Order: sequence, then C-alpha cells, then structure tokens
Amino acid sequence: MNRSTPTPTVSQYLRTLSFLHLVITATPLIMGILFYVQADGQALAFSLPKDLYGYLGPILALGSILLGDFLFKGMTGKFSGNGGLKAKLARYQSASLIKFALVEGAALFSMVLFANTWNLLHAMIGALLILHLIFLRPNLGKIEQQLPLKAAEKVQLRKMDRPLV
Repeated sequence: MNRSTPTPTVSQYLRTLSFLHLVITATPLIMGILFYVQADGQALAFSLPKDLYGYLGPILALGSILLGDFLFKGMTGKFSGNGGLKAKLARYQSASLIKFALVEGAALFSMVLFANTWNLLHAMIGALLILHLIFLRPNLGKIEQQLPLKAAEKVQLRKMDRPLV
C-alpha cells in the first residue's frame, strides 16, 4: 500500500494559522484577567515607572512590534526561485508566528510586571498589545495583500479547497 500524505489546501493553512493565532492571543489575555482578579483588595495605581523594569515594559512592547514587522517583511518580501504558492504560504505562516510570538512575549512580560507592581500602566500596555494581536488575525485578504503573488497564484489562493501544488 502506497499511502501519501494529502496535499494541503489554502483553507487548511488559514485554519491552522488562525488556530495558532487564537491560542497565542488567548494566553496573555487569560493571564491578565487572572492577575487582575488576583489583585482583589490590592491598591491598584496608575503611575509612571520608578525602576528599570518599569521602563523595560514599554520599551519591550514597542521593540517587539517593530522587530516583528521588520522580520515579517524580510521573510515575506523576497522569494527566490519558483517555490509556488505552497512555499509562499509556508513562509508566511512562519513569519506570522514569529511576529505573533514577539508581541505575545511583550504582552506576557507586561502582565507579569503588572502582577509584581500592581501598576495599571503595565496592565494597559499588556491590553494594548493584546488588542494589537487581535488586529493581526490572519485572513485571506491580508495574505493576498502581504504576499508578493503572481496572477496565477492569486487565482489559486482564492480556490480555498483545492490542493496546493
């Protein structure tokens, strides 16, 4: 018996990436909610940072967004050879996961800072990073816009349930 693995479809790539995005987004969100609930009775304050870690949170947040965009554009902007749509989608998936993970890491760090200092500034930074992650949600339109696709690849991309070659 010669069993070969089925060729993936655009729909499967999008479903997989959307599921991973959901998990990556949910982690800091759940963590932030748990920390906020745990703060019951604590004196929550909104103040400017007083130590190095306090300044590291906002710097890490901005740096993760900028680095994620830079790496994403570097990985999806140039394709050598004729890898086809399958190779481009695989590269897009890898680049997206790196971008998501960088923002998630900064959001988790902000939530941990909030839990240690009870400073609402860190919770707000974490919440803004989670909101940014939500807006990064992958969809077919973004893939088509962000990948350098040839006309034939755009047609193949729109045929969601056809196997990729």
